[in-house]
Parts: sequence; structure tokens; C-alpha cells
Amino acid sequence: MRQALTICALTLLMSHPVLGQKATDFVGTWELVSIERASESGGWTPATYAGAQPVGLLIYDAHGNMAVQITTTPRETLIPGASPEWVNGYVAYYGTYQVDVAAGTVTHHRRNHVNADIGGLSVVRYFIFDDEHLTLTVTPERTMRLTWARVR
Repeated sequence: MRQALTICALTLLMSHPVLGQKATDFVGTWELVSIERASESGGWTPATYAGAQPVGLLIYDAHGNMAVQITTTPRETLIPGASPEWVNGYVAYYGTYQVDVAAGTVTHHRRNHVNADIGGLSVVRYFIFDDEHLTLTVTPERTMRLTWARVR
């Protein structure tokens, strides 16, 4: 009985719409559109440490696995102002993911990262879907956001 209730609860959670979305809406391949930083005026500006036009892919599968890769363009080896996430103009990690539709967040449970010092850390992102775009904003400070377009 307990197992049946757990399965029912998980099914409802996975399909419960928040902002008109479901956890299954993450599944697929996403191409990086932009990386932006919060400005002091309250708006968003391009993150200059990511190069003129960073490129990347984000993949979520139906089994709860995820992977992301981003590079600066042009490829930079020393990036002033970049976080420890960036190694030689490159960010990459893989692991599993968990969606909390009620909170509007997705958690990436990293299994490994190009920077081994942060490979096992989990990171939480606020999410917003807009047509064919997914925007992930860094929690809790909301100082950086990445916009992704669904690859069809």
C-alpha cells in the first residue's frame, strides 16, 4: 500500500503543472543562446567572461540523467572574472537531475566536473520555460542566467 501511494505521489509530482510546465518538459537537447549576469541597475547584460558568443549543449534524458558542456568563443584560456566552473574556457559536467515543479527549480546532482574540486557538488537552478526556450538562473543569489533553445 505504501509503495502504491508513493508511486501515485511521484506520478502527480512529475505531471503537476507549475508555470504551465511539467518535469518531463526538460527532456531533450538544448543549445546555449546566452549567458547573462545581473547588472546593478536590475537588468541583465552579457557575461563577458564567456567570450563574445559562448556555445554549449545541455541534455536531459527521461531516466534522470543530464550533461552540459559550454565553451567560450573564441576559446579563452585565462578568463578574468570567471568562476571556478570555467577551466581553460570550458565548463562540463554530468550527473543526474531532479525537478521540483512547486519550487520552480531543477537540481543538477553532479557526478563529475571538468574542475575535479567541484565535481561532486549539487547545484540548484530556477527554471522558466518560454516557448522553445529554457532559462536557468543561479540560486539563491540570481546573479547569472543561461538561456537555452530546444534542439529539434
